Amino acid sequence: MKMENKKLKKKKTEEKNNSVMAGTKPKVAIVSLTSCEGCQFALLDLGEKFLELVEKIEMVDFRLMEDEEDPGEELDIGIVEGTPITEENVKTLKELRKRSKFLIVLGNCAAMGGIPEIKNYQEGTNTIKHVYKNIQGIYNPEIKEVDNFVKVDFTFPGCPITGEEFLKYFPILLEGEIPERPDQPVCVECKARGNRCLLLDKKPCFGPMIQGGCDAVCPTAGMMCQGCRGLRPGGNVKAMRATLKNMISDEEFENIAEIYGLRDDIEERENN
Repeated sequence: MKMENKKLKKKKTEEKNNSVMAGTKPKVAIVSLTSCEGCQFALLDLGEKFLELVEKIEMVDFRLMEDEEDPGEELDIGIVEGTPITEENVKTLKELRKRSKFLIVLGNCAAMGGIPEIKNYQEGTNTIKHVYKNIQGIYNPEIKEVDNFVKVDFTFPGCPITGEEFLKYFPILLEGEIPERPDQPVCVECKARGNRCLLLDKKPCFGPMIQGGCDAVCPTAGMMCQGCRGLRPGGNVKAMRATLKNMISDEEFENIAEIYGLRDDIEERENN
């Protein structure tokens, strides 16, 4: 009888400890704005690694995994993917910022405007006429990145993000700290993978001025880096332009820079 009571007491203690642990799990929400949600699928592609990470948190909102109503409680980490284009997007973003101790940006669209930002460089109304016969009443705001509306604490760049990079830095955020990302170009990872530099073969590539962390997936596939991860702090835009001068025209350079919203950052870097 004493042995049974001892086992029962131990079981109750374990249940209590588990309950306490569950109550102290960091609360996290992943929220979509206007996007393809590809960065969220990149998380799901991690499979068991992502599920193991999810077990350490309380997932308050993530519509790709559950469809329960978000209760609107305070969050330790709010994660946002997509571009704040509509008025509803902007409202959702600002509410998420108010609720979150840390606000994390997920992917190129949220960080740099992404593909939607291409329209900023076009002829505005004339461009819309190619899509809509009657443009009256069509809401067509300028595309702006998330940090134009709210404070951003950390960014997972890329189109899509790199799942392994998320696994590397997200646990640090869960501990209440902001990770420090090394200032290294895509070229470092390209060389580590044994790739021959595209520039040596007179093929354009933005790799030297772009923030690494993607495992050089594009150059490894024989495709130039188009800068979806953004300029690295030490990226030399002037030197990059000079290097590519004999490979592509200035117009081609600008067109490539527009694909992921890199052009604005390049112009800002050149003007400062």
